[in-house]
Amino acid sequence: MYVGKYIQPCTPELALEVGLNLRFEDKREAEQTTGLHAPAAVVQAHLNSTHSVFFKVPNGKTAGVAGVTSSHAIWMLCTDASTEYPHTFVKEAKRWVNSLLNPYLCNQADMRNEAHIKLLKLLGFTFVNYHVYNNVPLIQFIKPCAVP
Repeated sequence: MYVGKYIQPCTPELALEVGLNLRFEDKREAEQTTGLHAPAAVVQAHLNSTHSVFFKVPNGKTAGVAGVTSSHAIWMLCTDASTEYPHTFVKEAKRWVNSLLNPYLCNQADMRNEAHIKLLKLLGFTFVNYHVYNNVPLIQFIKPCAVP
């Protein structure tokens, strides 16, 4: 799994920091799909992951957390700092996703979260199914991975 200057292993404390500072769209998605308060949802996602990381941007701000579960579900939740250096953020996210040793990655995203839908496209995910859960319009996505 890739770690670098802007991506480091996550801790529960960092997950909580991100959860307390989520972008509006990420907060809405986390709360409406899990039924948990956003900080609790982020910490729970971190704890449910086989590995998780946090993203920083060049000014040192924490931009988000991401992880992968044992069932190959990939997730990411971000702060507003993720939009301050979009090229760096996307480049680092791509490095991390491409370093994962899963046979595939999948999950679903709130279709109203336009920044995440755009990021998923840039990371090479394919959208496969649309449905509504708790009045949230969700799109399922998947990406096969090359396992060495």
